Amino acid sequence: MNQKNKIENEVKNVLLNNRREIIFVYDVIRANPNGDPDDGNRPRMDEQGYNLVTDLRLKRTIRDYWLSQSKQVLIKRVLKDDKKTVMNLQDIVTKELEISDVDKVSRDELQNRLPEKYIDVRTFGAAVTFKNANISITGPVQFGIGKSLNKPEIVTMGLTTVLSSTGEQGAGGMGQFHYVDYSLIMFHGIACEYNSKKTQFSEEDLKNVYEGLWMGTKKLNTRSKFNHNPRLLFAVVSKENEFQIGGLDTKIKLKDEENILSCEDAKVVVDELMEILQSYKDKILKIEFKETKELTYLYKGEEYSSFADLISKIGIQLEEI
Repeated sequence: MNQKNKIENEVKNVLLNNRREIIFVYDVIRANPNGDPDDGNRPRMDEQGYNLVTDLRLKRTIRDYWLSQSKQVLIKRVLKDDKKTVMNLQDIVTKELEISDVDKVSRDELQNRLPEKYIDVRTFGAAVTFKNANISITGPVQFGIGKSLNKPEIVTMGLTTVLSSTGEQGAGGMGQFHYVDYSLIMFHGIACEYNSKKTQFSEEDLKNVYEGLWMGTKKLNTRSKFNHNPRLLFAVVSKENEFQIGGLDTKIKLKDEENILSCEDAKVVVDELMEILQSYKDKILKIEFKETKELTYLYKGEEYSSFADLISKIGIQLEEI
């Protein structure tokens, strides 16, 4: 191995040492960001009229992107040899870790081998049940429930299928498709350096999380997930272990929450965010970020088209993802 490759491998193997508080903002146009199967697959909404997206949906976006990049992922859909039956997690682990005797596999073995092999286990953790080795791994990266900054309208369309819904000759079936007109959705997450030691989650793994968030959202291309676009991703990197500001998502609001039909209509008010970042400036190592510059930010009544330009005003180091 030459010196360059050796250095690259050492960088990839550096464990996460600094906590990140992550904000990810994306928008959805005439699509369903996360249908509720208990409500006819309508977009999830809270009582105040905000659109909700579960952390499970976001993690699936990231995992699907990783799979498209040929990374090892545990939580995925795998069919058995009959091409009909879906394998459970125990079957997948037994096959892919080449476990010859499931009755003899130990808890310690799985605790070590699962995060070593699978990037999603290193990142999000996992729970796997074996006869003598039930394990639950807590991953260092966790997200809360995503919530829209605006109050979108739900639109319902009737759908007609060409073929008979029973598989016999006759007219097609009728159905409904529900979507939001426009939703600007924000997720808040934490990458915890303490739990990274348990799964050997590295700085390189974190870069893959960022890539999965951004590129995974851009690659969503089903009928219900069409028109998903990442707009802003930033992570506040702490200098001190176990320090985090907390609640950054509560510091970001829209000037007007209704009648927003595009990102051009949205005015993102960041006065509270800038104030709290400035107050904790001495404990912040840097802010990692990626943006499209299509959102408009309001700070002290002035409009800005770049999040990076805003942060530079308070003198915190920036690093583009």
